[in-house]
Amino acid sequence: MRIVNREQILLNDADRKLLAAVRLKRTIFLVLAYLSLVAILAFVFMTGQLRSAETSVEKMLRYRRATNYFTGFSLLLFTIIFVIYYFKTVYPFTRDLKKGLKTVSWFYPAAYKTPYFDSFFLKTGSPKKPMLPIPKNLFDAIEPGVLAYILIAPASRFVFLLDIDGQQLEFNERNVVLDL
Repeated sequence: MRIVNREQILLNDADRKLLAAVRLKRTIFLVLAYLSLVAILAFVFMTGQLRSAETSVEKMLRYRRATNYFTGFSLLLFTIIFVIYYFKTVYPFTRDLKKGLKTVSWFYPAAYKTPYFDSFFLKTGSPKKPMLPIPKNLFDAIEPGVLAYILIAPASRFVFLLDIDGQQLEFNERNVVLDL
């Protein structure tokens, strides 16, 4: 994919709502996953005691201390991982909403069809997602010299619209997988 021209335009209300919906969906997933892991750690912390008639008090205290260290370290590790994940997946949508801009890129599209399956892709040139799945009618519209454009949120790389030779494909929160 060779970019011919690129410019930034303002987000309209529909695009803002779409970005907010995708951000909310990803935030809910992130919070639920984090709370699930914290609940498991809380369960381990509460029940992580060695109970036996033959066990000495010193051994029980040592086991309890090891359980405390394990749950504390795991909680710290999970928190760090989820904060990093938040800044990679959710925060870019917040930045796009604050800036209020989207990028329009005009380019000459390059198509790719998988050899054994009927899957059609558009080569994007993006290192994060080099291939964008497209339907067959857009794949058939790709010819040499045809100019296409794509509307993308700059920080989150969320694709709003793809237009190839007048045929458009709009993206929404249900097909959020389609971001560059």
